[in-house]
Amino acid sequence: MARRRRRRLKFVQARLERLSGNQCVARVHLEEAPYGCYVGSAVVGGGPDEDGLLATARATAAALMQAVGMDHSLKVHGVKLFEAFGQSAVLVQIGAKLRARAQALIGFCVAGTDPARAAALAVLNATNRALDIG
Repeated sequence: MARRRRRRLKFVQARLERLSGNQCVARVHLEEAPYGCYVGSAVVGGGPDEDGLLATARATAAALMQAVGMDHSLKVHGVKLFEAFGQSAVLVQIGAKLRARAQALIGFCVAGTDPARAAALAVLNATNRALDIG
């Protein structure tokens, strides 16, 4: 049986902006050479801290859905910024429907100085094996 080539999606950037009022918008760019760029966006009410991380995680899921098509669905159930062992980290919980199979996914990334970037990378960490994109 011929082995299918694994797709390689590359994280390019995550941007988080505060809108007027109590909303923030996140935009996440992923790239797959030579096919192009996928941009996901999400708006969430609230401040740029944990609500901004939720927006970034949802934007990453939207970009992934563009890349992998409608055979799958992803829903971000939660995002948490926390401290452990003297480091900030981001944990995401995602509900995935992969063709007809439902699956719970968890992703993690050390936040460093850019928690929004970490939220996007945590989504990719959660989904890379399930979607065969890593």
